[in-house]
Amino acid sequence: MKNILLVEPAYKSKYPPLGLMKISTYHRIIKRDNVKFVRGCDPSVWDIYWDRVYIATLFTYTWDETIKTINFYRKTLFSFAKKIYVGGILASLMPDELFNETGINPVTRLLNDPRKINQGDDIIIDDLPPDYEILKSVNFEYSHTNTYIGYATRGCPRRCKFCAVNEFEPKFIPYIDIKKLIKNVIKQSGEKQNLLLMDNNVLCSNKFDNIIDDIISCGFTKDSTFGKTRRKRIVDFNQGLDARLLTEERMKRLAEIPLEPMRLAFDDIKLKSVYIKAVRLAHKYGQKNMSNYILYNYEDTPKDFYERLRINIDLNEEFQKNHNENNVKTIIYSFPMRFIPLNAQKRNVDTRNRHWNKRFLRGAQVILSVIKGPVMTGRQFFEQAFGRNFEEFREILLMPDEFIRNRVKPDWQKKQSYKERLAPYVKKWKEIYSQLSKKEREELIEALSENSIPDIRYASGNNRSILVRTLLEFHINAKDTVNDYKGK
Repeated sequence: MKNILLVEPAYKSKYPPLGLMKISTYHRIIKRDNVKFVRGCDPSVWDIYWDRVYIATLFTYTWDETIKTINFYRKTLFSFAKKIYVGGILASLMPDELFNETGINPVTRLLNDPRKINQGDDIIIDDLPPDYEILKSVNFEYSHTNTYIGYATRGCPRRCKFCAVNEFEPKFIPYIDIKKLIKNVIKQSGEKQNLLLMDNNVLCSNKFDNIIDDIISCGFTKDSTFGKTRRKRIVDFNQGLDARLLTEERMKRLAEIPLEPMRLAFDDIKLKSVYIKAVRLAHKYGQKNMSNYILYNYEDTPKDFYERLRINIDLNEEFQKNHNENNVKTIIYSFPMRFIPLNAQKRNVDTRNRHWNKRFLRGAQVILSVIKGPVMTGRQFFEQAFGRNFEEFREILLMPDEFIRNRVKPDWQKKQSYKERLAPYVKKWKEIYSQLSKKEREELIEALSENSIPDIRYASGNNRSILVRTLLEFHINAKDTVNDYKGK
């Protein structure tokens, strides 16, 4: 019996570490080894000799925490590094950089070849069911622990430059038998309520009907329930569905399962007509909840971004007025997702998109942090957060962070009009901004583009107009302005 240590770095993580869970099945269930799972740098494991250490990696922007964790175990447990196996997304996308920082050659892509970790047998770890038992050993709350997590397909035939899928899963596999996965999970860990499929483009599969049949055969029908309390069962294609491939026939099949939410991506304004057609098709077949990804800061403009968000507000209003034949109201939540390059070691990096300067990106980030999650469905909420039109949205992006966070009065919900809800310093900002000429607005954008107070101080005394200088002074004194108002 060997001692096996599984490590997930202590970065923010919503989902259980699927790769480590499959490795646990291999070692704990099949090989009968002693397996321990920890998060972060855990000194309690120092007194044990570990035959193998497996360290997971996630997104590249978790770089600092990941490298710190790898080096912690490399330096404290072993005098040589070959017993440590590092794999996952970051390891696959940045193997050379990881080696330079740790001295470890990572395991890249999927564990679909026993030679990758010197197994000495022919078991394909990637095909194994996850071991849910290891999650009980850490003081960390994951989502979807009462959920079958797996794949009905792997990879994606598309080659979107902003997406890492083809680096990690270069071959598209159109069908994986989820019945086998669910059967094995039940045997190991008991029945689960929901089904989460991590497929990156299931609608590309020529076995799509077989996949839906499998889902139904496993007990996930439209109104299926779970357990004695009859909790509603849910199927979630978590990575989203391709609106370009959503036909009437496929939507009809999706309507046979408890899909909640249905996720689509709206990455490009050029797909406007395709996207709207797909959403209306979902509404026609009674899809109640939709949660749609809105990528920004890739090749789009702030105007494109605003328009895509507003389209969902318009569609929500359309569906509230016009229910489908079964009287179902479709509700769409937008999930804005900022583009981060595939080799970015931090979230806030320059993507070379000339349409989004640092001030625009920061302004959008502050808006999204205030609403704390999805863009809600109501027009009043949307216009209060993002503005009543694009020009107003751009004006909001140019405001100081403190103004964006504190745009409205504490009792704003009691106020009837948009203007009445605004804090006095925001009204003053808007009054001055409205007087700017086109040239002055361009000067303001240029002066704020780096989103740096020293740069703003310099720009404010650099032959600017009185109006532009006044708005720049708002940035310099924003905290005092807001605090003075709150103190009254």
